Amino acid sequence: MTQLYRKKRIEIIVEAARARAIIEMIEAVGAKGYTIVPNVSGKGNRGIRDEAHLSDVFRNVMIIVVAAEEIVRRIVEQSQPLLENYAGIVVVSDVEVIRDEHF
Repeated sequence: MTQLYRKKRIEIIVEAARARAIIEMIEAVGAKGYTIVPNVSGKGNRGIRDEAHLSDVFRNVMIIVVAAEEIVRRIVEQSQPLLENYAGIVVVSDVEVIRDEHF
């Protein structure tokens, strides 16, 4: 059976205007990489965020990082001040990967 390695996955959904600051922080804390999913829409406590009805100013993106637990903890801690005056969702979950050296 293939060896699996435990990691954490963090998903940050944020207004596109705030994405650059989040990405710079992710790189600064030592994450090896990230994935950006553009044009994320949905409904939450602030109502509907439907890309068809929003200007680019309010467009949401999702930034996904898979990393060791200590890296993800740093991202969680440092993301809070960056999201203080912006809409944002941060979700952390346990995952297993097959290529430990990639994360």
